[in-house]
Order: sequence, then structure tokens, then C-alpha cells
Amino acid sequence: MDRKSLKFSALEAAQVIPVLGCRNHANVARYLHSLGTTHAYRVLGGILSSSLLVNGHDHQNTNNVHNEVWMCLNRKPDPKQSMSIVQNNRWDIVDFIVLLTVYHDGEFDQGKLEVRVAINSTKYASLDTIDRFSKFILSLWGLRKDKPMYFKGVEDYLLDSLQGVKFATRIKCLNYAVDSELWRKSFNPGSFTESQIAQKLDLHMSQITAEDVNTIQGLNVIKYDKGYLENNCPTSSCIRRASDSAPVSWVVCHADYQIGALLTVDDYRSRGLAKFILQDLGNKMIKNFAAKMTLLYDTLPAEPKFQLQMITELTNINTRRLFERFGFRPVANVSWAECTFEAAKLPGISKPKL
Repeated sequence: MDRKSLKFSALEAAQVIPVLGCRNHANVARYLHSLGTTHAYRVLGGILSSSLLVNGHDHQNTNNVHNEVWMCLNRKPDPKQSMSIVQNNRWDIVDFIVLLTVYHDGEFDQGKLEVRVAINSTKYASLDTIDRFSKFILSLWGLRKDKPMYFKGVEDYLLDSLQGVKFATRIKCLNYAVDSELWRKSFNPGSFTESQIAQKLDLHMSQITAEDVNTIQGLNVIKYDKGYLENNCPTSSCIRRASDSAPVSWVVCHADYQIGALLTVDDYRSRGLAKFILQDLGNKMIKNFAAKMTLLYDTLPAEPKFQLQMITELTNINTRRLFERFGFRPVANVSWAECTFEAAKLPGISKPKL
């Protein structure tokens, strides 16, 4: 990414600064964890799932995935002191934090760009914040040379307030969340075991592999990139037929620690398989999150505060009911959307629909 061009094109309009260096990324991650909102966890998950905290750059993923963290301020900073904002924990002047994820084989302006945003508030964004968010998105659009952007789980009221934006696709969803402690109580730990499904249905627990990607991509409603699914195989759960190892039920943890891609093939539905894979994946996510958090703290509780999340289509009633049985509650109306821009004009703002 051309840090210099984005910094100075966005600075005048939206007071945006890049967060550079693993120590500064760690400070941002710690703050997002303390903020504890669902949107904060989405950005935090993206930071933890990349190598930003290890060396300040993200070139370790096999699929050319690159992550950048940016902050928009509520006042114009001194560029020479921009990093001191993070180093000195001056979160009072931070308006929102953005995680940009680029899937690319070349330059920043050519790859697929995903946008996630955490508002620095436990409530809704103000009109001023929405205005700055609009200007930041416009700055990105200019640098991208009119290439589309993808919003992953961004609140609907933020997207609805953007003007000059055309959505090529937009899936309206509900964001569900549950604290890890409550989630474990809902599952009655130990009630589901691999031996039970092996004895009753001739199935066994596993995880997704690269050989399963074509099947999953073909059957899921959202057509995830094959490379993306392969990257997320290590944190997934899958139930297979013992006879031929074919997957019959699966779920993955997305790059931002969202539960997703949950599906059971038709012949195996209504047998309670989703309970097994959700418990298995949830345990993996909590363990993985705790391991990642050791990069942030010298002394870490046995189990740091964590919030499991999932996003599903508004129309997917069965999945919503399933997650509600395990303590998940709807916390926000969000969208997965691909957007382009109708005109090179500064987006205005409208009153947010809260």
C-alpha cells in the first residue's frame, strides 16, 4: 500500500494516520480488547489473525494477504507526533479505527480490498464520525482507481449514510454475539463427544482440508474464495462419514474471528450435528484467541475476555434460531456488501437510521 499517498490524501479530509510497527499494533489491539464492543472485536480479530503483532507487516500468509491499520482522529494531528497518540494511549482523540485487508497478486490498487471499522464508542457513531468515515472511504476509492471495495460486517446505518455509493451486491445480515463464559454454560461442557456421533451415525470429527474446499464453495450460499477457505482450514470444524471421509457438516472461523460458513448437507440435517461442530469450533477459537493474546500482555488471565460472534442473513431463520439456543443474541444490523462509486464527489451524510 502506498502509505504516503493515502496518508496525505486522507489527512486533509478525514484526519487519518497509519498505525505502523508491531508495538503500535499491539497497543491498538489492547485498546480494542478493553473497548469490548462487537465492532471492536471484529477489527481486533483481524489484527490477531495476521502477523502484524509479530513484525509489523503481514506477508506471511500463503495467499498474499496484507493487512493495514488506520486511525481517524476527531482533530487534526501534528504528523510528527502521530504515533505518540498510540504510544501514549490518547484514545480520546481517536474517532474510529479501520482494518484494511487486501488480497492481491500485485499492487494495493489492484487487489480485493475488505474494510472493517471499529467506532471508538460503546454506542452509535455521531454525525461527525459518519462524515469522517464517508471522507475516508472516498479517499480509499480514489487510491483504488475505481476498483470495488468489500464491507465485511459493517453496520447498516453507516453504509446507508454514504452518498455516491452504489452497491453491486449487498447481503443484509444480523450480527450475533455471546461472551465465551456464557457460551460454555449454554453448551453444558462435556455433553457432546466424538464417540457419540461415531457410534450413532458412523461419523467422526475432523477439520476442513484443502481437498474439501471445492465442495464447501459449491454448497455454501456465500461463495468464498478458495484461497481464503484454505487459509482458514486450521481453525475449522468438520464432521465426516467414516466410510469415505466425505464432509457432511462444517463450520469455519473467519479471519476476523467470526463464526461462518455453517452448513450440513441435506441427508444429515435434523440430527444435531451443528451442536457438535459449534462446540468443537468454539473451543478452538477460545484457545486460539488466548494464545494470540499472549502477544499483547506480559501477564494474561487463564482465559481472557472473549466474545464469540457470527453474522448470518436476515432471512436465515433456522441458523438464527440455532445460535439463539446457545446464548447468542442479535447486537447489530450489518451488511456484507460490494460497493462502487457513481461519481467522484465528496459523499454527504444523512441522519443515521439507528
